[in-house]
Amino acid sequence: MPYDNADSRIQELEAELLKLQQENSKLEKENRDLRSISEDYLKASYDNQTALSISRFKDGVFLYMNDRCLKILGYELEEVIGKSVWELNIWVDFTEREVLLNHFSKQGYVRNFECRFRKKDGNVAVTLISSSIINVNGVKCMVISTIDITEDF
Repeated sequence: MPYDNADSRIQELEAELLKLQQENSKLEKENRDLRSISEDYLKASYDNQTALSISRFKDGVFLYMNDRCLKILGYELEEVIGKSVWELNIWVDFTEREVLLNHFSKQGYVRNFECRFRKKDGNVAVTLISSSIINVNGVKCMVISTIDITEDF
């Protein structure tokens, strides 16, 4: 009779493993889809004088950042893609992010929102950001346009 319990447990574990493999496949597909943002858009925005980035709404993970945004923050592209705003610790005051998200919930967009970002070297950039929600392969994302106004202070 102890074998019946073992067989039952093995079946449970196999079913759980199958669920995990399916979830992993789903996440891998989502990541591939998110990386497939139109090359034309990326090429057109990369050399733009306005800092542009795209991040997932749910977790703040960066999917894209143009050259101007990288220069403002002091990072290389491979240091930010796939990293969240928390991992990079770029918000000087995370309550500013909460206010930003509240604006989104009320208006569906943000225009000229002043906030402070921590650069890689620890210095602070004062910025105005405008942002709207886009859908990237079924995933809610924020496209963020940033202007560095640090020099104005």
